[in-house]
Amino acid sequence: MLKRHSHTDLMNDSTTREWSWPRSRRARRREHERAKAEFVSELRWQWRSACTGTPLAQVVYTPSGTTRGVPMIEHVDIGPPLALTVRVRPGQIVADFVAAAPRIAPALNATALEVTPLGQDRVRIVLVTAPLVAVPDRPSGPNVEALKFGA
Repeated sequence: MLKRHSHTDLMNDSTTREWSWPRSRRARRREHERAKAEFVSELRWQWRSACTGTPLAQVVYTPSGTTRGVPMIEHVDIGPPLALTVRVRPGQIVADFVAAAPRIAPALNATALEVTPLGQDRVRIVLVTAPLVAVPDRPSGPNVEALKFGA
């Protein structure tokens, strides 16, 4: 009976790597689409959790009890920049989103949110991230040579 096992190739520098079949373009595309769908799903959960603690989450009374209704994400544009198209709930205005933005942004790993109206029932929310800051190679603290013992 044949058993599956991993093959290894011996490379020039005597390191081993696991052998695998080359992936087709279709398989790579499918994997990319799966990863994108997983990212969007996680972003929707983060959005719902972030909005729950803001005035955007309206109390909704149902036969099974009270719940909170948050604005629904209709479309995600994986940027850069990352942008969301959100359906506004009845009674909400753009100013409500602008007021809640400082509380929602940290939960979405953003420094700020740009809110733009797209008609009466939709808004576009762009996640603004902080620019990368250059970090020096050497710390600017005390001299390391002076801290050696026995010197």
